[in-house]
Amino acid sequence: MDIVILLSITLLIYLLPQNKEYLCVKSTSGLRGFLALGIIFHHLSPWVTTGSEFSNFSYMGAYIVSIFFFLSAYGLYNQNENKKNYLDKFLVTRLSKILLPFFAVSLIYLLYRFVDGQLLDLNFFISLFKNGSTIIFNGWFVNVIILLYIFFYTSFNFLQNKLLSIILNSILIIFYICLSIKMGYGFWWYNSTLAFILGLIWAKYQDVIDKVLDRYYFVVLFSVAVLLFVSHHYGNLLSYLHIEDSYSYALAANINNIIFTIYFVVSFLKKINFSNIFLILLGGISFELYMIHGLVISMLGKIFVSSPVNDVLLTIFTLIISISLAWIVNKLVNTITTKVNLL
Repeated sequence: MDIVILLSITLLIYLLPQNKEYLCVKSTSGLRGFLALGIIFHHLSPWVTTGSEFSNFSYMGAYIVSIFFFLSAYGLYNQNENKKNYLDKFLVTRLSKILLPFFAVSLIYLLYRFVDGQLLDLNFFISLFKNGSTIIFNGWFVNVIILLYIFFYTSFNFLQNKLLSIILNSILIIFYICLSIKMGYGFWWYNSTLAFILGLIWAKYQDVIDKVLDRYYFVVLFSVAVLLFVSHHYGNLLSYLHIEDSYSYALAANINNIIFTIYFVVSFLKKINFSNIFLILLGGISFELYMIHGLVISMLGKIFVSSPVNDVLLTIFTLIISISLAWIVNKLVNTITTKVNLL
């Protein structure tokens, strides 16, 4: 990450007019669609070997997921504040919106694995848990977001004080991070989860945060940009300080991802309205799109062996097929859910 380029982009962003409703539902929904495309490009980067464009997405995965966690927590907190008895049916209504598509897409993956000749016995599922793997390719995020929703419900359902709820939520996430490290799970399982806490804090103290941004926007924007440049190189800093244990790396990575999320919110989201019709449509199927695209990449990657032409075709067909399948799954699940609710 070049500090000159980062500061130049920051200056250009500063000159743009501000988006006062930067966290409104339409803009954040469109942003989810935009981020879903970024995740697809991130997972395509190992498959696309010609040129250097996709290599830039190789390290963006954790940053993108951090924003997803932030938006999820921000939305949950505000809905709990604005909807009466929101948590009463949380496990049935809100969590089902994640679990039903998850089960539907998992069935597709299980069918694919069965046709591929994999033995789907009890040992298969036990090994997934032990090895920190998932039925869905790159599906760790789905498992974690379900867990974070349960943490949120537990924290805010049993404690009336919102600050104490956030503290308890933080303790649960830190416990999850430590447990994941202890079990030897991949770094990506826990290097961005604290961004969820940032979303809760931002939602609770947004009035204060907005006043600070309105008054000291220039100072905040450029200060966070400089912090981002420093935190992005946390690996080098820890190595220089001879701090190389897994827990320190997990903390440093989460701090880096939190700083990036703050930078993204106060720069791009504060200046750009993502309420584009196409992006909002993608935002509506972003969860399904996140789950299904790994399967599409895996299948198409066997057909389009990397070359200048095939890399373009792989990217185009991955986008078309992934979006189509995500839309179909979304419509099927919604149709089934509606019919069940009418019974």
